[in-house]
Amino acid sequence: MEIHQFKYFVAVAETGGFSKAAKRCYVAQPSLSQQIIKLEQELGHELFERLGRRVILTEAGKALLPRARNILRETNYIKTGMVSELDSCAGVLSVGFIPTIAPYLLPGTLKRCSLQLPEAEIAVNENLTPNLLQSLTTLDIDLAIMSLPIESKLINTESLFNDPLVLAVSRDHELASKKSVNVADLKHIPFIALDEEHCLGEQIKNFCYEKQVSPQILCRTWNLSTIQHCVSYGNGIALVPEMMVLADSSVDCVYRNIRGQSPSRAVVAAWHKERKPSRLAREFISILKDEHERLTGDR
Repeated sequence: MEIHQFKYFVAVAETGGFSKAAKRCYVAQPSLSQQIIKLEQELGHELFERLGRRVILTEAGKALLPRARNILRETNYIKTGMVSELDSCAGVLSVGFIPTIAPYLLPGTLKRCSLQLPEAEIAVNENLTPNLLQSLTTLDIDLAIMSLPIESKLINTESLFNDPLVLAVSRDHELASKKSVNVADLKHIPFIALDEEHCLGEQIKNFCYEKQVSPQILCRTWNLSTIQHCVSYGNGIALVPEMMVLADSSVDCVYRNIRGQSPSRAVVAAWHKERKPSRLAREFISILKDEHERLTGDR
């Protein structure tokens, strides 16, 4: 059974004749008649009694008519509903975030989405870069917010912004009195480090290697918040992303740029190269960029 057969059947039932139905459906009468016959054969019942030029529904036809109308109504709704849903950015968007970005951009972004995209549902997957890349590759998530480098030929990216890294020290640390510090100042001072399984931890390690700094690692942790608290207690110093600094409303730590050599990370939106971002994904990216601009606007 095909949709156009139900369309022809309803037209014959409502006009009372094959000729009128053919004109209504803009098809040749023999073609319409042939499709009605095919429908009757597939159902195993005659749908019309042919009384000369006039036709009336059989009992089988009467039983089919409301069902056929419902099918046509639902078919039309599929088209109009899809257009309406796409225009309103309705639906579910699955977004991955690395843990060194999510705490600072996600809350404000979700708040904006609830106001600007009320018919959308954002499903968040906070995970490490390798796991998010795997989820993108298997199409388990639609989009991921992470930092470069990304070593996968299956992933396309769009640049969002650069996030500088700054030095965090306690308020009574000797470096707190300086407006900025040199790389040389970092030598022989205990570091609180982010675990290298985080891409940010690896980036900080590479920066230190390039600058020929071998920091004394006091401890490694998985959480930037833990690093922040350890630094505030004077247990060591740390390199942290600026977005964490901008979200810090406490006065427990002092943050300093590294003179002329402050590192930064490039934050991007990533998706499978064979999967074009939806309109909802594009709107989410735009809202996230606006949230970052708001966060950095007063720095």
